[in-house]
Amino acid sequence: MTLFDPDSDNLPKLSELEPIPGAPKHAAWFWGKDDELGRLNLLTPRRIAKAAKLIQTGERACLNYPAEHPYPPFFGREPFQHKVKQVTDFAFDDLYNMNTQSGSQWDGFRHVGIAHNGSFVWYNNTTADQIRNSSRIGIQAWAKRGIVGRGVLIDFYSFSQKSYDPFESRKITAEEFKACAKAQNLTFEYGDILIIRTGWSEAYRNLDQKGREDIGSKAYLEHQFAGLSREHEMVELLHDNYFSAVGSDAPTLETWPMDDPDHLHHFLLPLWGAPIGELWDVDLLAELCKKHNRYSFFFTSSPSNVQGGVGTHPNAVAIF
Repeated sequence: MTLFDPDSDNLPKLSELEPIPGAPKHAAWFWGKDDELGRLNLLTPRRIAKAAKLIQTGERACLNYPAEHPYPPFFGREPFQHKVKQVTDFAFDDLYNMNTQSGSQWDGFRHVGIAHNGSFVWYNNTTADQIRNSSRIGIQAWAKRGIVGRGVLIDFYSFSQKSYDPFESRKITAEEFKACAKAQNLTFEYGDILIIRTGWSEAYRNLDQKGREDIGSKAYLEHQFAGLSREHEMVELLHDNYFSAVGSDAPTLETWPMDDPDHLHHFLLPLWGAPIGELWDVDLLAELCKKHNRYSFFFTSSPSNVQGGVGTHPNAVAIF
């Protein structure tokens, strides 16, 4: 297996990936056999120091929804529960009960595997047995360094002039993605943390509780969400730009429901080791980008330090 320098600005395109013996097609496991960071390796000191120069006004946007949102959660997931416990006459504690995938989240590498040789494999040739019996490729590996670097926003909802309903299965094509980036005068750099605004966070905020309950009660494949298309051109775009992570305001990064066996989750998580963020509140971020006419910013996220964690709250902030 060929190993690459994560600080390089010349890494192989999807069409140039060398097959790895015993690995699925399009696997990019080239950071070492014990690697647990995947494309987060691209967040090198050089790139982080450069990204820090984007902090100019000190304005910031938190990208996390309240922990109890959405309520009810989608896909039958358990809702966030919070209790306040009095421990003495003068002190209180918190008690949380939560599914890390029920609200604003990072999908970790343990979240989704890909079918291979009659079974499933997770990032960097990790097996289901290893996930059950070790902490390999757990969230703790991300937490030790944090996710820090240059964030970039594709505000497709504004670019489209809000011409669609985010609660419909609207596919954002690679051609549209590139046109939006061009209109925003945005060029990508290796290691960018990509965030896509589909308009979902604005649409959900405008629902009353009855509307939220109606959406939350839908069955798995009854949901409809706008998101990235699953076309091969989109797969190439996400791979060849070497984003270190990809996030979205929608419950699913890609358009929903599924209509193609080649899910973006299967490429990003097990094949390339790129974290996926979902259900992020990006409306204030979009306002700041528009205000400054700048769609790049300093991004910081502090994942929970949980041994063997599958997912985590993002604890993400964009700073201008």
